[in-house]
Amino acid sequence: MSAPSAEAIPAMDLTLHIESPAAGGISIARHEGQVVFVTGAIPGETVRARTEAGTAAKFLRADVTEVLDASEHRVRDRREQFLAEDAQSPRLFGGMEFAHVDLAHSRELKAQALSDQLSRIGHIDRSVDVAAAPGETTGLNWRTRVQLAVDGHGRLGMLAPRSHDVVPLVSAPLATSAIAEVALTSLRLPGADRLEFAWSGDRGAAIVRGDCDPSALTDLAQALPAQWSVLADARNGSGRKRISTKGGHTKLSVVRGEDQLIEKVAGRDYRVAADGFWQVHEQAPQLLSAQVNAVLSEKTQMITDLFCGVGLLGISAADATGARLYGVEGAKSAIENAKVNAKGLNAAFDASRVDRVTIPNSDVIVLDPPRSGAGKAVTRALLESSAKTIVYVSCDAATLARDLAVLVDGGFAIESLRGFDLFPLTAHVETVTVLRR
Repeated sequence: MSAPSAEAIPAMDLTLHIESPAAGGISIARHEGQVVFVTGAIPGETVRARTEAGTAAKFLRADVTEVLDASEHRVRDRREQFLAEDAQSPRLFGGMEFAHVDLAHSRELKAQALSDQLSRIGHIDRSVDVAAAPGETTGLNWRTRVQLAVDGHGRLGMLAPRSHDVVPLVSAPLATSAIAEVALTSLRLPGADRLEFAWSGDRGAAIVRGDCDPSALTDLAQALPAQWSVLADARNGSGRKRISTKGGHTKLSVVRGEDQLIEKVAGRDYRVAADGFWQVHEQAPQLLSAQVNAVLSEKTQMITDLFCGVGLLGISAADATGARLYGVEGAKSAIENAKVNAKGLNAAFDASRVDRVTIPNSDVIVLDPPRSGAGKAVTRALLESSAKTIVYVSCDAATLARDLAVLVDGGFAIESLRGFDLFPLTAHVETVTVLRR
């Protein structure tokens, strides 16, 4: 006998009063005692919203269809300026959760959501401000790395919220000027899955993913200025995608230019793969490395940098103090670049899973994990280490709160926890936490 199916709940149109911000750039309302997570609203507003149809759950999800009583912090949705003429208005795209909110107020909402997650998940009661990046005025033109979707006709755009539908765009949203200047409507990439842009200083790379028509790659190279390299997923002789044995990543073939970029921070060059990890906001590398360096003292002799990437934070710290450096990162290609970037320093690096290495005796441990956070094995290793100071850089408040709870319970105290709006107009926030014992 089959199990009974969950009760189906039809979509509903509701009038809601928005109470408070929540993680992910959404807001909280209540309908007959049930929590409703609302997209496109601002706390304090009264809105008309349509819920998603689905099965019975403890909460509902809804999208604003009409604003009945608007917040003073509401502005015209900034996404409209990026839409192509043939975009099905008012269909908007995801990834700009605060596009309709005044920039300064969006930072206040992020700070409230961050404090809520610290309290609810980590049982850490702490009020945290979210500061603007240096020189930030509009929240636009800051992304040095952008991913665009490609529709069935080869047009470029972004995915609609909670959908695989591509919304065609005229330019890349939030992108730094060199990327924003690329006219997307003039490009077609039939067969491609996505197009990635990366920009550094005065050079950039465009990376085409998927089984793109070779003639379209030639057209792309001709359409982009000479300072752009063009790369694509490599193919074997049969035309199938060729997979690297190093980490399972698709190899890239160079259509034009180079497969590496050079980033400059505080006078030092950092080599990074065109498709490798680098801080997205153009001000983030300098800001975050300065935050880490401010924690160090002249007595710092050994620094360990976990999830080090191409070495930015650890190398900057070792350069500032003269300390020895040990860095760990799972991506072998990033470690190869880290070794180049650390020229002149007393530094060693391992290409390994961070949760499997033995941390050497260290004065300071720096970590900048992915959104999934450090996790149980790494936090346990931190507690068992000799380090008296930890600098935890995070882009995810929930996993940060989870990991901080373990570290605090294990004997570390939070000396400072600062938030930085290094993802303006999106739901994300960067934090730098200093822990001592």
